[in-house]
Amino acid sequence: MKKEWGLPFGYRAFAYLLPVIWLLFIIEQGMAQEKRELWVHPYLPATEIIKKFSPLAGYLSQKTGRAIQVKVSKTYQSHIEAVGQGCIDMAYLGPASYVKLVQNYGKQRLLACLEINGKPYFHGIIVARTDSPITRLEQLAGKRFAFSDPNSTMGHLVPRYMLWEKGVPIEQLNKADFLNSHHDVVLGVLGGYYDAGGIKEEVFYEYKDRGLKLLAQSPPIAEHLFVAGKNLEICAAEEIRGLLINLKDKPVLTAIKPTVTGLVTVTDADYATLRRILGQFNNPPLE
Repeated sequence: MKKEWGLPFGYRAFAYLLPVIWLLFIIEQGMAQEKRELWVHPYLPATEIIKKFSPLAGYLSQKTGRAIQVKVSKTYQSHIEAVGQGCIDMAYLGPASYVKLVQNYGKQRLLACLEINGKPYFHGIIVARTDSPITRLEQLAGKRFAFSDPNSTMGHLVPRYMLWEKGVPIEQLNKADFLNSHHDVVLGVLGGYYDAGGIKEEVFYEYKDRGLKLLAQSPPIAEHLFVAGKNLEICAAEEIRGLLINLKDKPVLTAIKPTVTGLVTVTDADYATLRRILGQFNNPPLE
């Protein structure tokens, strides 16, 4: 009987598998290099944000053939800096954050803007009780006013600008308090604790039939938007822009926000009104 010489079976099997293992390793490394990231500002807990944007990331991953992962920045400021310094592929920003981004880092490549209930813009609203004798903003001098949060665009800065524009700077109010949320502002006004308050329009329509009236509405402010990072290839940015604007999958859109009806083209000029408003104050909010 002829004796076979060579490596034991286990070693020979490993030798056969080694090229396969090496190929899988190369593929895995290639896939890792193909990954892109979509960064979102921390307007909600990270787990909620990831849940909201994961369907969109899945849609873009499928269409582009590159895995896209949702990431959440630690702070609004770090989010702006990461975009401005070209550290990320794509980002989702609030209008005020975008204005500050351009102010600090210059022109950006815009991808798409949210369309809410068919409109790519929203308004700030100043409200009072339906039975209030106040009908004009000029009448609010010496009155009690409720804002939501110092860092809120529609709950502070925009209504504050609207008052200022009508000759009622915040110093002429009898009382000006921050109540943390738009809903608390409404409850404070309806409860008679404040003569008027500043809120975003979707909250106004939610409470309109409960005894709330509109005193004034701000000019339209362009909605939240997506921008491309400086290092994202031009062809990739164009592809993603097209995919966002042509996105018709309702579950993907409404996962971001129930009232989102689409994503539309956007330009820097769309934020001119907000830029002018923020220019009236030293410390614009980040939303």
